[in-house]
Amino acid sequence: MGKILAVDGGGSKLRMLLFDDDFKLLGQGLSGGVNVTQTTPENSRANVADCLGQVFKGERSVNLDRIYVVFVGPVNILYEELEKYATVKEVVELGEAKAGMLAGIMEKEGILALSGTGCDVFYVREEESLNILLGGWGPILGDQGSGTWIGEEAIKAAVKYVEGWGKPTKIFSLIERDWKLEYPRQMIQIVHGAVAPFRVVASLTHIVGEAARAGDEVALEILAEAGELMAQQADCLIRREGIPDRYWKVACCGGAWKTHPKMFDTFRRRLEELYPNIQVYKPWFEHILAGLVNEMLLRGIPVEQGKQLIQEKFPDYVINW
Repeated sequence: MGKILAVDGGGSKLRMLLFDDDFKLLGQGLSGGVNVTQTTPENSRANVADCLGQVFKGERSVNLDRIYVVFVGPVNILYEELEKYATVKEVVELGEAKAGMLAGIMEKEGILALSGTGCDVFYVREEESLNILLGGWGPILGDQGSGTWIGEEAIKAAVKYVEGWGKPTKIFSLIERDWKLEYPRQMIQIVHGAVAPFRVVASLTHIVGEAARAGDEVALEILAEAGELMAQQADCLIRREGIPDRYWKVACCGGAWKTHPKMFDTFRRRLEELYPNIQVYKPWFEHILAGLVNEMLLRGIPVEQGKQLIQEKFPDYVINW
């Protein structure tokens, strides 16, 4: 029975799934991020080694038919560490764009709006080796509308509130609770003293979501602006590239979209105002399932049947909105 490994690594986390030809789950792993714009190469390697150890549980000399790779970071680290556990017949580097379309809506073509730790918007075509990208500049040069951007806006709003020149917001009290602050300026040490400061900031997205669910005006404004910024980037890509309307299927992927419905609703509403025929979807499955979906499509499994199989065999990776 053939074995297939799926790898999905980015700024905040690294996930791996090992499954067989019958789509049976054989192993899984979850560790920290691997993108060296947000962590060190040493930390990236340590996270890869940790995740592989969880997947293989000490087993060595494993024969893998295929490995599907989405890895925003130094991918040589992955291959070097994987050699300690397995031999691989075929490597399929999907890239974020194709993986997002596959896991998002089980399609190979369309528009992908990715907002995780960072953000990008892609025009994805099956027959093209390189997809067209807007964004992906990293947290200092860009990433407007990403989880890092949301976290930055949140902590800035908290600082303004603490100093007395910002709007009242629950965000600071939630940061104080989660970070166990003894005094407000301890935030400086926590952020700037971290190995991966942008990842620390991006982790505040859940706090923004919690505040928004409590009706916090500042949190809701941040999320609405994030959705607006993502819509502006998608609109720019459509106009800049003259994307035909047959490709106007927009799949969203990345953890930032899960923060609160305000972000997605703002994004969808803005695009529907600009393009009445556009279709905007919340993702069906976690990004890590892209390789599994591709295997299903290669075998000619219909989309509805594939969705049912995934819901039965990989329920932990189905996104429940």
